[in-house]
Parts: sequence; structure tokens; C-alpha cells
Amino acid sequence: MKKPSKELEQWISAAAEVADSASPVVNQPLHVLFGEAVDVARFFDRYWKPEADDRGKIVRPGLESAVGKAGKGKQKPAGAVGRIHAKTGDEILSLQRATQEAHTRYLLTINPKGEDPAARGRFLLNELTAVLEWYFDDGVEDEKDAQLARVDAAHADDPQTADALASALDDYAHLAEPHRDELHGLGGFESGHIDEAHAIAAALRDKPASIAALAGPARSAIDLRNRLAGMLLDRMNA
Repeated sequence: MKKPSKELEQWISAAAEVADSASPVVNQPLHVLFGEAVDVARFFDRYWKPEADDRGKIVRPGLESAVGKAGKGKQKPAGAVGRIHAKTGDEILSLQRATQEAHTRYLLTINPKGEDPAARGRFLLNELTAVLEWYFDDGVEDEKDAQLARVDAAHADDPQTADALASALDDYAHLAEPHRDELHGLGGFESGHIDEAHAIAAALRDKPASIAALAGPARSAIDLRNRLAGMLLDRMNA
């Protein structure tokens, strides 16, 4: 695999300086996050400066009015969290590209022959949990939300073992099964992931081991992707 781009390397360095607790958990499909990042960056660029009429009277304040005089014109270092600045929109796009690259690099670490089922299992589990959270979040507390909450609670303290991952895959796949048609295509989710989750769960039970031992480079790759995705979400919400 080729070396990371300079842009990704920049954000890898920034990610190393961010505490685990400072990066929010992303509970939405990456496709959705990436699309929203572009929208936020465009909004930022469009509304950073105030809008004035022909007589020079301000008819719409700009986002820059939210920044104190001391902060104007000063760009935050990569990875910094806090006040917005004139280049925040550019940073969001840069971080979005870096996160996409990290995601692609993670996918390329997964053995296509299935010799590393834990890496694929972690990917499928992320996809299932994200799409279920997104689909069930319709503003109405009902049985679907209760079911998801019970499954989340059941696996909240799972050990990092193949058996625990297999159990989680089966549970979330069973929860997704009745909604297969509705979930397909949502944020890029493929309904075939549901069937594959059961197959990977079976493979994991045939080869019990710690996730860290099974995943190898894929474990580091997905951890980096998740950290960058959290940083992206945090920057979008600045």
C-alpha cells in the first residue's frame, strides 16, 4: 500500500494530540457524515463575511462576528478544538478528505480471502450500528428504539474477543433483518451486510482469538479512521 498523502499525515499528527475522550463517537453512516461536511464547509464559506446593501449597511451579519477581535485572522493549528476562524471551512474539507482516505486505507487492509474475519467483522459491526442508529432516530420513542437500546446495553462492555464480536454481529444483524429493505441504500448501506454479518460471526466462532491479534494492521487503520471521523464531526459542530 502506498504511503499516506501529506494531507492525511497532517491529520494523523493532529489526531495523536487529541485525547480519546475529546473525540465524539460518530453514530451515522460515513457517507452521510462526508456529505454533511461538504454542506457545512460551503455554508461556512458563503456566510463567513457579512452581507451589505448598496449603501454599505449590513443586512446580514457574518459568521466572523462570532469571533473576537483577538481571534480574527488567526488560524487554529490542525487538530485544535474551539473557536472558528476564516479557514474553518477549508479545514473541514481537508479533514473530510483525510477521513475518506483513512477509510479507504482501512478497507484495503482487509484480506479479501476472509483470512482475517475480525477486521471484516469490525467493519460490518460499525456499518450495522451506524445505520440502525440513523434509521431508528425518527424523533419517536418506540419499540425499535427500545430494542436497539437493549442490544447496545448488552454489548456495551464486551471484551475484545472473537466470540464477543461474533455475538454482537449476530444480535445487530437480527435487529436489522426486519428492516432490510428500508436500510438498503441508506447512507450507502448494503443489505447484503446483514447476511455477511452472520457468516462472519460463524467464522469468528470457528477461530476464537482476541480481536487485536486477528485484526493486525486493520485494527490500527479502523481506529485511526474512527478518530478522524470524530474530529471531523467535532469540527463541523464548532
